[in-house]
Amino acid sequence: MHTNDEMQALLVDTARRKVGYPLRKKVTLGILGGVAISLGFLAAIRAMAPLTALQSPVVSLVGASLFPVGLIMIVFTGQELATGNMFVLGYGALNRNLGWLRYFFEVILITLLNGLGAILLAYIFGHYLGLTKVDVYGKQVATMAMSKVTPSVPMIFFSAIGANWLVAIGVYLGMVAKDTIGKIVGMWFPVMIFVLIGFNHVIANFFLLPAAYFNGTITLVQMLHNLVPAFLGNTFGGLLLASSLYFTKDKNNA
Repeated sequence: MHTNDEMQALLVDTARRKVGYPLRKKVTLGILGGVAISLGFLAAIRAMAPLTALQSPVVSLVGASLFPVGLIMIVFTGQELATGNMFVLGYGALNRNLGWLRYFFEVILITLLNGLGAILLAYIFGHYLGLTKVDVYGKQVATMAMSKVTPSVPMIFFSAIGANWLVAIGVYLGMVAKDTIGKIVGMWFPVMIFVLIGFNHVIANFFLLPAAYFNGTITLVQMLHNLVPAFLGNTFGGLLLASSLYFTKDKNNA
């Protein structure tokens, strides 16, 4: 695995590289990142729905175990994920390798592109093909979506902080490891934990909530009620809790 000094350099270099991508590349990788997260979520829903109908006690565990596949696909194929960038680019900004206006521009841009990819997959695979629409799958989506839009804004915000703190840890562990298995395991368990707990992840919700909207379960207002505080909470968790903690640790060890 990488040493602490190697990780400092790797985080800074990764942040610099991501910011330097041409716009066309960012658009492509951002949309694909949203698709990848959504594919992991779709697999989780397809596995959970029949188990929910059977009242199985392992429903949440099965779904949480499948969801991390999306992040693993993103990391190994070099796609872009906004919540990971909230952490990595935040580390770069704290090291003064990019300005804060550029940081927020990059995070918002990739969030919107991830969201576009997630919405496209929710409509084409979920609604048009019926994978999140018919039978027990539509019921599963409705139940999960309502659990995301009914809490208060502060509850969604703090839940999203927890989600991206764990995602940032997963990204960090995936970067620390040098071998394929180590990277997979490092990313898998933190992400699995946030899903199992039920924390809010804005890109995952960009798939779930439109899928429910296309089914007529929720409204656009309900979607925004979740997505805005989820985005803010994810940013806070990835930037202030993850980036700043690692940055402070690294400076203290210097």
